[in-house]
Amino acid sequence: MNGTSTLISEARISRGSQKVIASVVGLLCFFIIATAIPSGVLLISGGLVAVIALLTVSVLRIRVTVEATEQILTVRCRPFYSKTIPLEDIVEASPSPPSSMTEGFGVRYLGSRTWGLLVGGPAIVLETPKRTWLISTPDPETTAAAVLAHASKLRDR
Repeated sequence: MNGTSTLISEARISRGSQKVIASVVGLLCFFIIATAIPSGVLLISGGLVAVIALLTVSVLRIRVTVEATEQILTVRCRPFYSKTIPLEDIVEASPSPPSSMTEGFGVRYLGSRTWGLLVGGPAIVLETPKRTWLISTPDPETTAAAVLAHASKLRDR
């Protein structure tokens, strides 16, 4: 039985990064509309701007969460992705150097069996036999310790 889920960590894109992304996308949308008016394709360009705006809002609302039950760790990049990891598969969890806009936001393949659930800033590295995860978290030391504590409880049974 998996029992009640405990939220270990929740991270969001920082206000500074949100402002940078919104500014760049805003300029892009302005450019699209400004060039559409003399070209006579305002309706199509307006639709494109609307789609870009919706996607941008989705990205700006990304949250990375780590939750645990008695047997499973669930890592999510809301609203796009969720993965369950059996606690018995966790080999190590430790603080990592922070990620930045260079690594991107969301679910990312980082190479060498490594996947990231990223919103920039502090992170942990979570090791399993098949995969390594880089997971954004506001407090890497506490998050890594909590993940290992949950895994340890399962092993001690």
